[in-house]
Amino acid sequence: MWLWRNPEIRKYGNIYVILALLAAAGAGFCFGVPAALYVAVFSIAGAVLFWCAAKKRYEALSALSQQLDQILHSQQALQFVPDEEGELALLSSEIQKLTLRLTEQAEEMQRDKEYLKDSIADISHQIRTPLTAIRLLLSRLQRREACDGKEIDMECIREIRSLLSRMEWQVSVLLKIARLESGTIVMEENEVSVARTVEKAWEPLVILADIKEIALRTDVPEHISFRGDESWTVEAVGNLLKNCAEHLQKGGCLWITAAENPLYTELTVADNGPGILPEELPHLFERFYRGNISGDESSGAGEHAGIGLALAQMIIRAQNGTIEAMNRPGGGAKFQIRFYKGVI
Repeated sequence: MWLWRNPEIRKYGNIYVILALLAAAGAGFCFGVPAALYVAVFSIAGAVLFWCAAKKRYEALSALSQQLDQILHSQQALQFVPDEEGELALLSSEIQKLTLRLTEQAEEMQRDKEYLKDSIADISHQIRTPLTAIRLLLSRLQRREACDGKEIDMECIREIRSLLSRMEWQVSVLLKIARLESGTIVMEENEVSVARTVEKAWEPLVILADIKEIALRTDVPEHISFRGDESWTVEAVGNLLKNCAEHLQKGGCLWITAAENPLYTELTVADNGPGILPEELPHLFERFYRGNISGDESSGAGEHAGIGLALAQMIIRAQNGTIEAMNRPGGGAKFQIRFYKGVI
């Protein structure tokens, strides 16, 4: 009798009983007792059918309600699927879609949470390394009696300046990555000269190239261009050249070439450095990835590789481009950038 406790069933059941009694009384008054009994039998049969249908329907609703309660507490998938078509099947299907979407959103939020946790840990590591070095250098400056005059002091100051510049660069790159990921940056679509882009990207590295005696060889025709954002492309190419220059040994060589065809504009950067380990190629553009690429340890190349290449890839992809890393047959690393003239 649990079904009779349902207010809706009780309401319509009472109405049905009243109507059945009135129909039986009317039939008996008009056609006699046999007609009244006939109406009564059919009314009882209709009531039984109604009761069975209502019981089946509400049992299905109860099962659906229990499953929803289990989903709320255990995040399991909805298993209830009615065999027959109808409003209940439609409702169950829509609820199943909703629970699947909520489950996907919960999983995505968990992934974002893990990603945020890992990013914070990586950022902390990136900042902690130069901060530790600065702290040690400051301790040396405080112990003047252990230093051999002003020359040592100036050396410490130069090292601190270099570490602070590295931290400033890292924070700047992280902010740019955050802006790109949030979609707050809209890339311009202008005609960009590849030769001018390479020239601007190389300017900040001239001093580093002189110190390490890096030979730069370019083959970039003036007429080659592509549609994109010049300032952001300079940032991407600059990070790429910076990474190559920092991993080159003293007296190394850097090649920059460009070509154009009806499909895309291609810019290639190659060096004769130590190259890239094959197992590291798939991870090279991952943020904060630092492999075992050898190079000038004092330059902090390993620190810079982690976010500089990731930013370069994001900028290039935002302009309908691709970037690929590989090893040169004769030794060294090679980066191939393509800006496509149409959507791929």
